[in-house]
Amino acid sequence: MAITSERLRKMTPEQRANLHENARKRIDDGGRAIIELIESSGLPLSSGGMRLSDPVYQRMQEIVWSSEGKKAAVGATQAGRPALAGVEPLIVADLGDRYHPHNDGTKSAGGIVGELMRFLGYELAGHADMPAGSVAKTAALWRPKKG
Repeated sequence: MAITSERLRKMTPEQRANLHENARKRIDDGGRAIIELIESSGLPLSSGGMRLSDPVYQRMQEIVWSSEGKKAAVGATQAGRPALAGVEPLIVADLGDRYHPHNDGTKSAGGIVGELMRFLGYELAGHADMPAGSVAKTAALWRPKKG
């Protein structure tokens, strides 16, 4: 049975974590698409994770999808850095210490940025370390889709 966004939402965080791990083991055999779907969903992989209804999550969505957020993400991508590296300073400036990795906040931010970049016509091009001083440690790299 195909993995869909709807199916992901019905899974427990632990089931999504297991699916993510199994997909990672089969990265070149359909796993990459599943990982991207899970990561772009913003759904937690642990019971302590951030929910879509969380006000911090919703504020991160507003920041990332703002014209300033879009410009920052694309600018970082054009400079060869993770798109999150461009947007994270805006998130930190707005949310302060409410943005942190402990509740999957950094993962959620990465997922929101992934949704934006796909919407803007980019595709995943790997992962890289975030700049020194960033809250997130690693994030996705993006490139324009060929076609």
